Amino acid sequence: MNAPAAGAVRPAAPIWRRAIPYAGTLAIFALIFWRIPVAKVAAALEDVPAGRFVAIFLPYSLYFFVIDSYCLTWVVRRFNAPMSWREILPIRASMYLLAMINTNLGQGGVAYYLHRKGRIGFLAALSSILFIALLEVYQLFLFSSVGVLFFGASDPAQARIIGVLRVAYVVAWAVLAGIIGFFAMARRSGVLREWVEKGRAGPILGTFLEARPLDYLMVLAIKAPTFLGSVIAQYFALGLYGISIPFMKLLLFLPLVFLAAALPIAVAHLGTSQAAWLLFFSGNASEARILAYSLAAHFTFMFCNGLIGLCFLPRATRELTAVEETAP
Repeated sequence: MNAPAAGAVRPAAPIWRRAIPYAGTLAIFALIFWRIPVAKVAAALEDVPAGRFVAIFLPYSLYFFVIDSYCLTWVVRRFNAPMSWREILPIRASMYLLAMINTNLGQGGVAYYLHRKGRIGFLAALSSILFIALLEVYQLFLFSSVGVLFFGASDPAQARIIGVLRVAYVVAWAVLAGIIGFFAMARRSGVLREWVEKGRAGPILGTFLEARPLDYLMVLAIKAPTFLGSVIAQYFALGLYGISIPFMKLLLFLPLVFLAAALPIAVAHLGTSQAAWLLFFSGNASEARILAYSLAAHFTFMFCNGLIGLCFLPRATRELTAVEETAP
């Protein structure tokens, strides 16, 4: 079957499907606040040192932005077009604004900009974005695998969850090995390569088809410092809020929090991440205080990313407008 035309308009998802993340978020918070009184969480939020949180998370957001933009530049130059880091900076930053609403919307926005600015096929650009997104998830698997393997849970609920995760991680790493192996076979087999390229998903598998194992390792190596920076930022922010969590415990279990936040069943990464914070760190402070911190840190980071996006938005708009005006 032939691949759909790049410009074809795809029908909008049914309303019920679009409503799933909102329903999931509401359901999770309903369960959380059924257990933890809202008044206690509100009182804990009043103690949040907002100004000092911004002083910690804004430098981290800038650090994250620089590495994130460099990673995107490396992948685009490797698989799509010789675009420079300076060209990619404004769109990577401005799309943080869209990502605050919906992660997929932000990824689609980056792909569209690359398509217009770099004269890259939209689906080819989207393939590179999805390649990075996959390895962002596996970056968290990489760090959290250590915690999952060596964590000795004292709580029965935690022990059951860790047991399930150990099995899930074996499956996840086997899936990644299968993906790498399958596309390696496709590069060597003309028949298999043709089947991939002419399939319905062919246009968005271009980067995966060309990526070698070293490319996977390179993206993981480029992205890894963003997580380490996050652990440091969270460690100091927790200290400012009066919560003491050992650095090694944060290093081992923050990936699980971020993986929970990445689940596509909530809006703006809310709900699932708060539940994970409570599961792994409620023993370090009261549940109301842990919940308040997770909310405050989440919104502070989003605010800082949005601020960076606003700073670059005029430049991104000018450049995209110029591209539109010169397009044939």
